[in-house]
Amino acid sequence: MQVTGFDDRLGTGYVLSTGPHADEDVPGSRTVEHGGRTVRATDGLAAMLEDALVHRPTTRLGWGGPEVPLTLEDATLLAWLRQDIGGVVAVSGEPEPV
Repeated sequence: MQVTGFDDRLGTGYVLSTGPHADEDVPGSRTVEHGGRTVRATDGLAAMLEDALVHRPTTRLGWGGPEVPLTLEDATLLAWLRQDIGGVVAVSGEPEPV
C-alpha cells in the first residue's frame, strides 16, 4: 500500500509505504519498525508515527469506533492517518486484512 497526503498542522506532504513499496529507498524517507513489520515514511511522518507508537499507541478505525492498538498493519495505519493525522489524498494498493 502507498498513501500520499498532506498534514495541515505541519504544512507538509507525506508518503507512507508498506509491503514491497517499503523496500524502495526514497530520498527524504526512512523506515519505521514495530511488531515485526516495517514501513517507509517521509521523515516528518516517520517521527510522528514513532512518537505515537511510544506515547499514544491507539487509534480509532472509524469516527465512532472504539480505540484499537496502533500497529503497522495496513488497515490500522490507514485509520491512524485518517483519524489522527488527516489529509489522506490518495491510496494505491489494497490494505492487507487486519
